[in-house]
Amino acid sequence: MSIQKKEQEESKRGRPLDKSRNEVILTATLDLLAECGFDALTIDAVAAKAKVGKATIYRRWSSKIELVIDAAAFICPFEKLWERVDTHQRLRDQLIDVLTFIFQFDNNRYQNAMTAIHTAASSNKQLEEELQKDFYWRTKHAIESIVKPFVKDQDKLSETEWDLLTDIGPALIMYRGIFIGKPFDRAYGEQIVDSMMMPMIKAVRRDD
Repeated sequence: MSIQKKEQEESKRGRPLDKSRNEVILTATLDLLAECGFDALTIDAVAAKAKVGKATIYRRWSSKIELVIDAAAFICPFEKLWERVDTHQRLRDQLIDVLTFIFQFDNNRYQNAMTAIHTAASSNKQLEEELQKDFYWRTKHAIESIVKPFVKDQDKLSETEWDLLTDIGPALIMYRGIFIGKPFDRAYGEQIVDSMMMPMIKAVRRDD
């Protein structure tokens, strides 16, 4: 259950959640993920860093995985994506802006936290499933939404081709962070868009 739905449920019960406290807890979670990774993260440690009781955390999140998923969404709120991306720009620039926003190219703490989460997902089935339902799906949908207005005939791209197009940027970025251990920045995002994504789209673009 997302943090917004949790707040709605609590409000119905006459016990509205303190949003500022939510932010403190989620920020503490991200800091600890960046510092020590997913496996070493505990609710006790989050409570201590956020200076709240464990009951305060469990009132909002029933498990560490729920907390971690919401922490990832907190620093990259997809509902604010279209406030950050100028859809009047060229397709290339929109794609770079989308990748920059989603993967927070200028935020090392977020990069370290997300690398820790995705690394853990490779051996944690529940975490992997939650990421697929939330972060992965939202990322693919955002990229597809940017590309579709520029495509002459959307049926010209098969489902497999759409999957490849929407996967390639995020996959390369996470590979760089998890397996190579290098940070990713806007320049790297530009290379991905210019060398791989735009050539794939070129054949089915609308005339400028």
